[in-house]
Amino acid sequence: MKDKFKILLNKEKSVRSVNRTEHIPLNLENSNKLLPLSDEQAVVNSYEQFEKERKESHIYRFYGVLNSVVSNCLYNENIRIFEDNGVVTSELIRSNSIFVTDGWYGYFEPPDTDVAQIQNDNESSRCQFKTFDPGFDRLSMIDYDGKENYLLKITYPFESRDINLVENNGNISLKDGLQIIDKGSVTINNREYVYFKTPINHALEEDDEIRLYNFIDNTNNGLYLNERTFNIVKLGDEENNNLNRIFVIDINPQDIDFSKGISTIKRSIDNVVSEYYVRRLKCLTTEEKDYDIYPSAYGVNYFDDMEAGFYFKKDVDVEGLRDNLGRPLSTLFFTIVKNDNDTDYSDIKNVFFRDKQKNLPDKIKNRFWMPIIGGYETEQDVKVNYNIRAVGSNYPGGKPNYPQNYFENIDESNLEFDNDIVEYNEKNLSEIVLEEVFHRINTVYRDNLSIIDSEKVDKREGYIYNPHTPITIREYSEYVEEGDSQNTLNIPDYAHLKYSANTESLPTGPLKTKPLTTDSIIYRWRDLLEIGFIDGNGRGVEYPFESGAHYIYFDKNFYLYRQDPPCVVDFTTQQVTLPSEKDKFTALCSEPTFFEFTPDDLINLLGSNIPVDLLDPQLQPTDVDIKFITYSGNYELGERDTPGGCADYSSLNQKTITDVC
Repeated sequence: MKDKFKILLNKEKSVRSVNRTEHIPLNLENSNKLLPLSDEQAVVNSYEQFEKERKESHIYRFYGVLNSVVSNCLYNENIRIFEDNGVVTSELIRSNSIFVTDGWYGYFEPPDTDVAQIQNDNESSRCQFKTFDPGFDRLSMIDYDGKENYLLKITYPFESRDINLVENNGNISLKDGLQIIDKGSVTINNREYVYFKTPINHALEEDDEIRLYNFIDNTNNGLYLNERTFNIVKLGDEENNNLNRIFVIDINPQDIDFSKGISTIKRSIDNVVSEYYVRRLKCLTTEEKDYDIYPSAYGVNYFDDMEAGFYFKKDVDVEGLRDNLGRPLSTLFFTIVKNDNDTDYSDIKNVFFRDKQKNLPDKIKNRFWMPIIGGYETEQDVKVNYNIRAVGSNYPGGKPNYPQNYFENIDESNLEFDNDIVEYNEKNLSEIVLEEVFHRINTVYRDNLSIIDSEKVDKREGYIYNPHTPITIREYSEYVEEGDSQNTLNIPDYAHLKYSANTESLPTGPLKTKPLTTDSIIYRWRDLLEIGFIDGNGRGVEYPFESGAHYIYFDKNFYLYRQDPPCVVDFTTQQVTLPSEKDKFTALCSEPTFFEFTPDDLINLLGSNIPVDLLDPQLQPTDVDIKFITYSGNYELGERDTPGGCADYSSLNQKTITDVC
């Protein structure tokens, strides 16, 4: 301290003064107080907080990449569409000028084209490869201009319904089990057994127990049997074919009248029989604005086709939602639906085909694609409904005729869809997918070609694709829990009611049970595993979690299949007379299936080694045989311009690309 002060004692002030004790009052009042230590400090565990937020979140965000594996092997016509002096017209591409590049059928723009024409892409030039319509711009996930050709949706299973899978007079449907469409005797190790065939996959295994319903058994004097139980002896026929749809049981063929009765089967597990139904989906996203789709950066597939990236801008909240069994959602579906986004009336291709279709019914004449039809890959039988491969074969002349039921008039605006046929058993509380639904598409032009051009035959073969792909967001436990309402805590609200108990106590281990009454109820359930928990069998899910949402990356290959690829190659012949039928001759030689032509009397026609012009108007009348390759499938679906997976390509003339084009 710079300043020093001394306190003078009181006796030093005067002769008479004496020292005395002085008191200096200090003000110790305060309006504030210290915070308790417990309120001032707290330890936050970031991992525990993360887990808490993750477990409580019901929000999901989806993003990913779509690889569309498609081609235009089913094209409208082998024509070049162009605009000439303001008039949209076409030019026939001859068979020897049809090429295949990376699976796409088309032609090369003639080198002498004066003006480049826009077709199937956003650019065009001389000697550029062009696809026939529909081309890349209609079949790929998105075209080069960024236009999307399919609508993406997130859906969930919300209800079940019954269908008549097989036509019958008894109105027997899926609720009655899988109907038997064929049965007969089979010899195994020199012993006679009985085989049965189902219209769809049965998912049975050897030694499985089944209930067989509703057939006539001669051992009981022809009495109608309601139900009998058997075990599966073998799967498939004598040659072990068709394992998924044929099974064998131990019945003497002599004891069954195969000509009578309608039979169905159900799986039985500990005397609990399975249920069979169609599972339906409902949309959680409804509009195109719910997501963005764009060309994937540096993304091309093996065929040099562009991949598409996407992300959903709309969060998917599953809180409170239940599936078709009344359980919290564990599975969502990524749904892809073909749209009819080809309505740009200024596009010369659409102008051309709308003009060709002007005499068709109003509901389809301005469309490019027919409304979608849904069905399953069922056994080929005229009585089996929903056979997706048979769509389009129900016309006069079809062999056989398939006038079946389908899921019809599907389009991108739908909010509900049929998904699959499943089996559910209350014993193991699980669903087994038996058949997945497929969507079928075809162009309006191909489906109605005989009406558009009376000299042509409908091309009823279209494309099919699987629209729904499951996405697991939660897992249920592999084990089944069981407990009664009086002695078990935290029974979930989705637990399955097993039965009401009697007065006998349940063995609950060391716990002392309460006596059960008729009001006590036994429940069975599977635990819904928390996100991030993986059990000893690898069951469980774990997704990135950020900003209150679970992020799910989805990498999907989208396959567009031929409806009925032809597996048989044959030859047909047509005869024309030249030169009077030269226009017909030229047209037939331009058909995609043209193979060769031969004059009937070649020696008399030629007379010498001098080449003869068959189109010379001075030529004497000459009959010419024109040979075509025909491709046949399992179903009568009209003409096919291209071979299929089982065709013998050695019969085709090999074409090469010249230096010109």
